[in-house]
Amino acid sequence: MAQQVPSNLGFLLIIASLAMFILALSIIVFAVLYQQKMRRKKQEMVQLELNYKNDLVQAILDAKEIEQRRIAIELHDDIGSSLTALKLSFASLPIDDNERKFLNEGVQISINKIRSLSNRLLPTILEELGLIPAVKSLINTLAQQISNVDFSVIAVNDPKSNSQTREVNLAVYRILQELINNILKYAEATNIEITLEQNEEGIQLSVTDNGIGFIPTKEDKLKSQSLGLKNIESRSQQIDAQIEYELLKPGTKVVLKWKAKEISE
Repeated sequence: MAQQVPSNLGFLLIIASLAMFILALSIIVFAVLYQQKMRRKKQEMVQLELNYKNDLVQAILDAKEIEQRRIAIELHDDIGSSLTALKLSFASLPIDDNERKFLNEGVQISINKIRSLSNRLLPTILEELGLIPAVKSLINTLAQQISNVDFSVIAVNDPKSNSQTREVNLAVYRILQELINNILKYAEATNIEITLEQNEEGIQLSVTDNGIGFIPTKEDKLKSQSLGLKNIESRSQQIDAQIEYELLKPGTKVVLKWKAKEISE
């Protein structure tokens, strides 16, 4: 009987040790599963925040395009038509031919500027003919208006991907406008070269100038004055495109790459 007590005690100790081991293992498993769950929750929150930011950027850009469209239509239909009517009214004024010619030329210059501004705000050629004809038209217009800068454009217009939507074309076009605008404002360049290639794999846009080289930092993009840089960043994020800056001697080269998405049938 006395010998059974140690035997029972040993058995109980084994049972207790096994229970403690199972309890410790359960706590470890629970902790691991809890950490994994928290990581998944954190990833979900990060993704929700990212989606919210993307939706917000998209909403801002959409609102901007709608407002630019409205202004462009008003410029073309209202102000443009009024100036054309004013020009026609000069024929009945009691003035000599030289004065009439001077007034007509002044109004025609204003009409041309308004048409140019309207086209920049609402590039109808982009929707009607596509990205490359719109870019060529933009560069041709700039070359006519700006005499102290040489513009050149090389375009490869292969069959494009079905995922190259109107939104993608518009974003690339607006980014090009911002890049050229920044060059004209700050780079003091005399030469701007644009290379644009579209095919089934995507779009590659290259803008090179011979001015003052500049590679924007994160701080530059956050500055309130850097609206152009913010627009470039927002529009590239909108279509999931990559932008790379390269400092040249002299000048800067900016390359935008957009990879076509696979469309499930």
